[in-house]
Parts: sequence; structure tokens; C-alpha cells
Amino acid sequence: MNKLKLKEYNEHRLIYLYQPEGKGGYGEIVYNFEDKTASILKVAEECSTYYSNKALSKVEECAIGKSLPIDFIQAWV
Repeated sequence: MNKLKLKEYNEHRLIYLYQPEGKGGYGEIVYNFEDKTASILKVAEECSTYYSNKALSKVEECAIGKSLPIDFIQAWV
């Protein structure tokens, strides 16, 4: 599970904070609308690649679909 929070949104980019398992410090993911790419700006504390990649794909999905919730929980099975 990742907690995601919208940090910044404008015509150029979208930034979400993510926190794996709701513990530790937040990481940051940015989506650039101009070149349509997502990247990790900062890896969250005690974060595995699994959690950061899940958050990255969710932010990309939200940006492409123009569905930008302020706060949400990303859960998976």
C-alpha cells in the first residue's frame, strides 16, 4: 500500500508525495506534461523499488487520465 498526496499541479508538471505502508518519510514523483514522462524525484525512506515503481505507475495513470485526486491510498493484492 502507498499513501499518495498531491503536492503540486500546473500546466507543466504534476508532483505527488508517496509513503510506503503509511510509514517513514515521503518520496516525490513528478509527471512532466510537456514530454509525457514520469520520474522519481526523491525515493521515500525505507522504500523498496516495488513501492516506488507502483507509485510511479499510479501517478502516470492519473496524469494521463486527468484524474487527479488530492489524497488517496494505492492498494493492491
